[in-house]
Amino acid sequence: MTNRIDMKGIGKSFFATRALDDVNFSCVAGEVHALVGLNGAGKSTLMKILGGVYQKDEGVIEHNGRPIEITRPADAGAAGISMIHQELSLINELTVAGNIFLGRELRRGSTPLLDKKEMAAQVGRELERFGLDIDPNRPVRELNSGEKQIVEIIRALMSDSWLIVMDEPTSALSEEDKDRLFQFIDRMKKEGIAIIYISHHMPEIFSIAEEVTVMRDGRIVLNERTEKTTEEAVINEMTGEELEHFVKPHKEITADPLLSVKGVSKGETFHDITFDVRPGEIVVMTGLRGCGAPELAKAIFGLDGDYSGEITYKGKTLKPGRGPAQAVAEGMGLVTENRDKNGILPPLSVRDNIALPFLEKSAYYGLLDGAQIERLVDKAIKDTSTKTESPDQEIRFLSGGNKQKICFSRWLDEDLELLILLEPTRGIDVHAKADIYRIIEDLAGRGVGILILSYEIDEVIMLADRVHTLYQGQAVSEYTYPDFEKDRMLADMAGAGVSH
Repeated sequence: MTNRIDMKGIGKSFFATRALDDVNFSCVAGEVHALVGLNGAGKSTLMKILGGVYQKDEGVIEHNGRPIEITRPADAGAAGISMIHQELSLINELTVAGNIFLGRELRRGSTPLLDKKEMAAQVGRELERFGLDIDPNRPVRELNSGEKQIVEIIRALMSDSWLIVMDEPTSALSEEDKDRLFQFIDRMKKEGIAIIYISHHMPEIFSIAEEVTVMRDGRIVLNERTEKTTEEAVINEMTGEELEHFVKPHKEITADPLLSVKGVSKGETFHDITFDVRPGEIVVMTGLRGCGAPELAKAIFGLDGDYSGEITYKGKTLKPGRGPAQAVAEGMGLVTENRDKNGILPPLSVRDNIALPFLEKSAYYGLLDGAQIERLVDKAIKDTSTKTESPDQEIRFLSGGNKQKICFSRWLDEDLELLILLEPTRGIDVHAKADIYRIIEDLAGRGVGILILSYEIDEVIMLADRVHTLYQGQAVSEYTYPDFEKDRMLADMAGAGVSH
């Protein structure tokens, strides 16, 4: 019998909010079923019910036609269901085999000693089964993002899972690692594994998925075989409207540089980097993961002083490692690449998260001006089109896209002069992306210099006035709008023509 899961009439409410309403969703072994929708559409809630993280209020879950109860993650595991989250849960200090057998280690007979040789052998056979070249004895800290993703999947498969839920699996992967993952997924399908694939990337969905389901406002609005629908139709169902394409406005940039980076190097991380950012200009740095751009951006913001070379801002040479507080006082802002770990304070409200950078400015003789803070918060929510029940809602309950908008809203202050963005649209939907692109262009339009790190080549071309490509910390080429050549940029990112 072919394994299948059917979720029928699933309903879920959080207080007054109806998160899921009469949802019917199925998946079968040997296929990829793409689950898409805007942030907050309900797809994560549905999968958390399938994974035993949340309990359904209504409906039934059937495995091969028989009702099953999934009230905790262990129940999902017993049914052969595993979830691989966007933020991976591997332990860097353990080996590949150590991570895969974590919690169910093999022992040498009746002794407490671990049978590391047998664990490595079993993992090696599973890796070989799927044509994967990863050393089971290699420490996980030495693996790249794509290899770590594969280790997570192998761990699920060796726990006898036949259904794997992948949440934005390519958000942290290079183009090369994406291709490798897709080849792995193809082999998994042939081995009878079912995959629920949550993603916002339409080309990925239509290249690997047999079926696509679109959720909007807690309901299913489209369920179709991918061969019978189109990217445009899926996006329109996600948004409930015809989504206008972002069009980059034309502008002349002639001002003197706001930021100048000259011959900046740090060990093997980045070497001899030189570029300028002018007021109103959007400069994008791109490359494969490990290219050195995030570390360079953090050095500019004062988070790292261990570099040589010169960074000049507003005509003054910056002191290495001066600290982010000084950077903010000088008119800089930074949106980090990992909003959940270091971009927000999850237990605090939307209001408190927005207000943090403004507290000092809103204090008079040691007392906060509550009215001024309310005006700042209301304006930030409106300007970023953030969807929240109220400013008092805890930020951790917002969707990924709305959390990202809050991270942006902190820097919409009139004193902002330079904004540094690390992967500004990672893991958010097409609608939220359009809002963030608009915010970026609005800031540039008022004269703010923008420095972006993005690994998505189409986004790079869409946003940039100037592009710098990097390969393993080395500057490769510079491109100026509108003379962008996608194929050449991809070749730069892959290191083609770079002397080693």
